[in-house]
Amino acid sequence: MKIDNLDLEIIKHLQGNARLSFRELGRKLGVPHTTIFTRAERLLKRGIIKKFSAIIHPHDLGLKFSILFINAPASESKNIANEVAKHPEVRKVFRTVDGKIIAKVVVPNHGHKGLEEFLTKLNGYNMSVYPIHEVTKFEHDIPVELLKGLDFYRDK
Repeated sequence: MKIDNLDLEIIKHLQGNARLSFRELGRKLGVPHTTIFTRAERLLKRGIIKKFSAIIHPHDLGLKFSILFINAPASESKNIANEVAKHPEVRKVFRTVDGKIIAKVVVPNHGHKGLEEFLTKLNGYNMSVYPIHEVTKFEHDIPVELLKGLDFYRDK
């Protein structure tokens, strides 16, 4: 699927405020709201936009998060990553080429007790655990400048 400047503008504005109505976005971009609706639906169907949601910062709610680095044999890392991902406390899971698994875990802020209780569920994995003390940057959007450099962007 190719995307153009209008698609990028829609993505940019919805990343900034997913509650923006298509009518209001159409006015901002100078196109009919029906065009915005059609384009947004196409971006959803094609998987460019995954979903519209509220972004909540765990620390603002009194939750703690940690990063886990699991050293898994490359041949087993996909299965281990899938097992780790099944836990509701696990919010993101990544695998590296060499078999390492990186997971973001969110737990109640009960000192180290919440994290320790969760880690008992992962008994047996060779891992390093890094409780996050402070968040310096917490972004989920992808800058439009990066999207313009991708192969699916047609106005290069």
